[in-house]
Amino acid sequence: MKSNMKKQILYFVILLVGVSCFGQSTIEGTLMVDNTEKSYALYIPEAYDPSEANPMMLGLHPLNTNRWDAIAWRDTLIQFAEMNDLILVCPDGGPDGRIDDPIDTLFTSMLVDSISQWYTIDEEQKYAMGFSWGGRTTYTYGLRRTDEYKGLLAIGAAVDITIIQDVLPSAKDQAIYVLHGSQDAVSTRYTPIINALEDNGACLESMLMNGVGHTIDFPNRNNILTEAYNFLRTSNCGVISSIDRTNSNIQKARITPNPNSGHFSLENINKTELESIEIYNSVGQSIDYDIQNNVVEINNGIKGIYYLSYIRRGITKVESFIID
Repeated sequence: MKSNMKKQILYFVILLVGVSCFGQSTIEGTLMVDNTEKSYALYIPEAYDPSEANPMMLGLHPLNTNRWDAIAWRDTLIQFAEMNDLILVCPDGGPDGRIDDPIDTLFTSMLVDSISQWYTIDEEQKYAMGFSWGGRTTYTYGLRRTDEYKGLLAIGAAVDITIIQDVLPSAKDQAIYVLHGSQDAVSTRYTPIINALEDNGACLESMLMNGVGHTIDFPNRNNILTEAYNFLRTSNCGVISSIDRTNSNIQKARITPNPNSGHFSLENINKTELESIEIYNSVGQSIDYDIQNNVVEINNGIKGIYYLSYIRRGITKVESFIID
């Protein structure tokens, strides 16, 4: 499949709008796939450096063509991408709005393959995310390509268990974060999916957002998406396969108080159990800290959202907290 895609790249008709090889830019273009012109939209963050490997996020848009296409989805995610220095790649589903028709699946693979030639991409830091139909495609497309994508972020996925039954075994040791609204068909779109992913050994984290329906316009969206991305980015999921699965039920660390002033305690955990601990700010930068007797002191004291990532008994956990 890879060789065929690379051959077809020779026949692409590429139209770039607003291209910039350095610094922040938005880009729209088209590729010819099976004699059909397919559109895409990109975002290149300010921090992009062609001399270094850069992380990439594949963004899969929802179905509703009255609001959504590649450009609208790219523009919705621009702030999130900029906050996390992500190259954002958004293929367009076309007139029917679907992003998982056979031609769209081919187009997406060709586009991602091309991006790796146009830009300096860290092949170990490629992720996929989507909302609604795009969330569904995050499963159906991403779980067929777990060797290419380090993690998957499914948001309000318009999916039931029968649609992804065949790809569920590929979830083993795959980092997956599921975001879902408590008012969005939880009994069919959320709970069965979560249970099935856990049963198939996924490295899973999830958030059921209270009072939220089927929408991407939920409160604190960019911070919540960043929390999910940081889980995918810092997870070391391959370790789980060598651990007794009962370890997945260990208690999480509790940060007390939360919010705090940069001085807090870790409860439900002993420092001797921690294999590693890192603290990141909202844009993914590592933060210096001191820890003594399970009491943590953040050295910079800057207000904002932070993330505590730790490995306990071989399992990576991420907890958020606020310094105010």
